[in-house]
Amino acid sequence: MKNIVANDSLVFQPGQLISVSADTALTMRIDCGCVWVTIEGDATDYWLFGGDSLLLVPARHVVIEADKVYSRVDFQPAPEAAAAPALAPVEHCLSTT
Repeated sequence: MKNIVANDSLVFQPGQLISVSADTALTMRIDCGCVWVTIEGDATDYWLFGGDSLLLVPARHVVIEADKVYSRVDFQPAPEAAAAPALAPVEHCLSTT
């Protein structure tokens, strides 16, 4: 499992998966592509697309997997007293292959 910090970025090849955790709250922003995210203790899985973001709570195991496209994920400091907007789960990710 990779420990991530503010200003880290991860680049994913199609289908690549990585497990991460953070010591502080971070905002995960999808720069480009499409990723599936599951978070320990959260019953919902998320499909995120370029421009989407999600608040990551500290000390939770997070699994991120790129769909069928190259993807880049950036991690930024979470705003003070941030409240994560609810994102509806999406059944699949459209890709242009």
